[in-house]
Amino acid sequence: MKHTQNPENLKFVAITAAKGAGKILMSYFGNVAIEFKDTRFDVGSIVTKADRESEDIIVSIIKSHFPEHGIYGEEGTNHNPNAEYVWYIDPLDGTSNFVRNIPLFGASIGIVRNGQPVCGVLYFPAIDLLVEAETGGGAFANGKKITVSKRPLAQALYYSGGKFKGAFQLNNNIAAACGLLKVIDASSYEFAQIAMGDAEIYFLVNIPHDVVAGICIVREAGGVVTDEKGKEWQLTSKEILATTATLHRELVAILHE
Repeated sequence: MKHTQNPENLKFVAITAAKGAGKILMSYFGNVAIEFKDTRFDVGSIVTKADRESEDIIVSIIKSHFPEHGIYGEEGTNHNPNAEYVWYIDPLDGTSNFVRNIPLFGASIGIVRNGQPVCGVLYFPAIDLLVEAETGGGAFANGKKITVSKRPLAQALYYSGGKFKGAFQLNNNIAAACGLLKVIDASSYEFAQIAMGDAEIYFLVNIPHDVVAGICIVREAGGVVTDEKGKEWQLTSKEILATTATLHRELVAILHE
């Protein structure tokens, strides 16, 4: 059945797709074989059969409801990219955790309209955590409204992006100023942590299929997401800073010291 393009229907389809992907991921979790290494972003990147099957089910569900929409998937889907609505999907975010039996992985589905995020869904099946938002509707984790924290920088938890093209994405100035530093290597979970008020800073290279869902969710939870210069995030931005309204201006200044 086709749906109209109001935010509630977009989110409903995204949640359906994410949970469908979650079932596939859990069918492989704990017994997964690495098929080949993907060197587009880093020599250590990996892809599994679960990645591909998860993307297939997500794409199938989206097309069944919104055949005119664009879809860009990490595992190769590139359908109608110039459409008004484009879905950016990472069918298995946190693959390095997944293959090591660490439960911090999930499906990430974000939707942009004319280049800006309007809906985001993150589903972590191993811990049964669903985090979702739509523009103007707030952000929720398993149905409970969530908001970002108000901790000062000295108490802030900074998630650094993982390895990218041979180097970790650690910013030494932020690391020196914050209270805690962690690398989870799962963008979806790190965005979710900021939106739920459990972390305050995420700074990484901008790869749209990794970040669109998280951007919408963090913003709807009261956070701020911009490029590295503090300007409005765009699909073509070089880097991305996701944080709280309390810390954003201070962090932009630190990035340019």
